[in-house]
Amino acid sequence: MSDSRRRASALISVFVVALMVRPVAGRETAPGWLLFADDFEAGLAAWETNDDVAVAIVDSGDPAHGRVLELSPSHSTLYALINGSESWPAYRIEGEVLFPTDEHNYLGFIYNLRHVGDRIDLGSLYIKGNGSYIRVNPRRDWNPARMLYEEFRVDLTGDAAIVTGEWRRFALEVEGAVCHLYVADMETPKVTFPYFELDSGKAGFKPRVVGGPVWIDNLRVIAIDELSYRGSMLPAGVEHEPGRMVRSWRVLGPLEATHTELERRPLPPSAGVVEDGVEHRWREFETDGRGAVVTGRVVDFLGEDTVAYFHTTIEVPDGSAAVLEFSSIDDLTLWLNGQFEGYSYADNYAWYDFSVNPDHPPSPYTSLGLVVGTNHVLIRIRGGRYASGGFFAAVKTSK
Repeated sequence: MSDSRRRASALISVFVVALMVRPVAGRETAPGWLLFADDFEAGLAAWETNDDVAVAIVDSGDPAHGRVLELSPSHSTLYALINGSESWPAYRIEGEVLFPTDEHNYLGFIYNLRHVGDRIDLGSLYIKGNGSYIRVNPRRDWNPARMLYEEFRVDLTGDAAIVTGEWRRFALEVEGAVCHLYVADMETPKVTFPYFELDSGKAGFKPRVVGGPVWIDNLRVIAIDELSYRGSMLPAGVEHEPGRMVRSWRVLGPLEATHTELERRPLPPSAGVVEDGVEHRWREFETDGRGAVVTGRVVDFLGEDTVAYFHTTIEVPDGSAAVLEFSSIDDLTLWLNGQFEGYSYADNYAWYDFSVNPDHPPSPYTSLGLVVGTNHVLIRIRGGRYASGGFFAAVKTSK
């Protein structure tokens, strides 16, 4: 690209960015309205970044692309967010991605990022460059939760396969809490993910924590009235049956420390605890749409409030034998009817179908033999461990 063309392109980009960040009353919510555009020929005035070195504009060496946004691994909480994106209606982001080096790398898509108290929670999916696949990876207090959503992992093959040094088109659609990710094929998404708990917030991108850089170019964001794809959940074959799971839970926390006085109380627990002069009470806790107890919503990863207690009540009818089984990426400490039952270690993945799929067995050494009648189950969770944040629980019965 000649210097004169580059200067002209830069002036156009500055003008486009100015248009994008200027509020236009009423029209910005209309379907098809252009919310944002950037070809990275004119700086990062429209972006919120937290590392001026790791997030930079570089010359791609490709006349068809010119300057591009480069995201380089630097630290675990790196991001590049689009200013004003928290006020967008439903939207579709389109762009192009290239991985310039053959090493561990990814492009992480951020949506519905919010500062919640002293922590940051965000929806996220990523395209793995050197592995050529997609994973769902929400972060709660920046702790990655991909091990809780392994059923959404999709290999990118054919025209969508990621090849070092080659550009690929992508699109991301977000409507409320639902996110659809497209690669190469702009008509049918590769992944449809409806289970992140936040329904609004900032949008942007992030690189892998360690490894190689990723390039982005030709971003365009438009308002949409609804998601383009209205079919069944993707990837195909994922069929969640939350009715198989124990879904009625209460939670106490987050707390800074364990409380043995709580653990030794007669069950069911009713009274809360006082910590640093603050009273903490039991409250209802909703599982996600699959029936997962997403503990990362409660406990901190980077912060100090790393302890929480979860309680459920299970009725076993006469003439039945029942066992409570788990699939968990958390370490669990267990009590049954007021009696300490021991500890269990986290599994590699927490599977939504562990109770029916022999390829995804329950977490070992974690089952609880239930008694006929009322069973009170108390579970202690401790956060602060990488790639943790949830479990499934289901009752297995026999006559």
